[in-house]
Amino acid sequence: MNEPFHAYDIRSVYGAGIDAPLAYRIGRALARRLDAGRYLLGYDARTHSAALCGALARGLQAEGRRVAGAGLTTTPALHYLQLDAGYGASVMATASHNPPEYHGFKVFDGSGGSVSYAKGLSRVEELLPAIEGEAPGAAAAPLETPPPAGAYVAFAAGAAGGAPLAPGVVDVSNGSAGALAQAVSDRLGGFVTVLNGAPDGTFPAHPPNPLEEASQRAAAAAVRAGGAAFGAILDGDGDRVLFVDERGEVLAGSFSGALLAGEMLRRHPGAAIVHDLIASRVLAEEVAAAGGRPVRSPVGYTHLYDAMAGSNAAFGCETSGHLYFRVAGAFFTESALYAIVMMAALLARAGRPLSELAAPLRGRYAQSAEINLPVAARQDALAALERIRGRYRGAEIDTLDGLSVACDHVWFTVRPSNTEPLLRLRLEGRDDDAVAAALADVRAAIAGAA
Repeated sequence: MNEPFHAYDIRSVYGAGIDAPLAYRIGRALARRLDAGRYLLGYDARTHSAALCGALARGLQAEGRRVAGAGLTTTPALHYLQLDAGYGASVMATASHNPPEYHGFKVFDGSGGSVSYAKGLSRVEELLPAIEGEAPGAAAAPLETPPPAGAYVAFAAGAAGGAPLAPGVVDVSNGSAGALAQAVSDRLGGFVTVLNGAPDGTFPAHPPNPLEEASQRAAAAAVRAGGAAFGAILDGDGDRVLFVDERGEVLAGSFSGALLAGEMLRRHPGAAIVHDLIASRVLAEEVAAAGGRPVRSPVGYTHLYDAMAGSNAAFGCETSGHLYFRVAGAFFTESALYAIVMMAALLARAGRPLSELAAPLRGRYAQSAEINLPVAARQDALAALERIRGRYRGAEIDTLDGLSVACDHVWFTVRPSNTEPLLRLRLEGRDDDAVAAALADVRAAIAGAA
């Protein structure tokens, strides 16, 4: 995969699909595409992220834009500081949870929304062929002073609300979150132990994706060894978080989201809570039981952010571990560190182990992990969706994102991948037999069986 422009970001293997000369031209194209005079830039710990960020900055400056550099930071911190200080746009040099050879950019506009392919990256891509590269030896203007990172630390620490906090372990995966995680912990009396805090773009401890089993071992072991109440694992740019309970067992994103949604509704009674449509039904049920209003969103940051803004939601949860909060008015931001502080406060107040709080959520329904089902091409994926629809004519069906099917005994969502010839399937049901039968049915439909 070397094509750098994707549905939600710019990302490819360094030296094959992305490099500094391309970053410079992307900077110039962004300046021409976005209505922003001032940009805030940051980068993660990946080997070439700082250089890519510098090249993009020079491209922006070549188009007359003012640029401030936040340096090594996390995507949530950059986004928060952009909105808090009123920058017209921000760009993070990162490839998020991808392997170390990948690099790229995430772009946010003045509203705080992600600039996706549909919302502007397509135009940036179209502009590139006509944009000249950087002149050899061109001098770079100094970057402007960024807003202080302490503003974000104060925001994340504010999730405690003055309440006691349960002790935890936070594995930052040798990404860019180490210093910020330590600063938040220090501000709150040292409630967590930070693991793998040294930024290293080779990610020596384990892959930067919390969903990989290899990435979960260190936090799980540290929680058990130290008697911590919970663990949390962050990805390379510090925006995705996966929680583990006091036994070191992983808590699925829908279940940690349900617990945090309950805490948010305790603080903001009756609020809207946004979740993506692949979340377990448990999440919406828990939100409704707590007096909140569950709102479904298509999968992906840009969709969830828009749904939060449209419903003025207090909290948003992506199944993949991205968590979002309303700061004030129309100011919404993602923050794994805010979520970690809130989880610590929730556990201290509950006075019960996380595994005990999660047990009724984990055991309510049978679930499958996300299943990737190969297809030959996109048109085959669309034809398969129609065959699935035909098999479930009597079910409740919607097409908010792919195809969602709900029967009394089983419900599932199947969506075409944005980047690969795959259908992504999530199944949930009353029991394992119902899930297994539906999986066989969907596989048969994809294969073209009558």
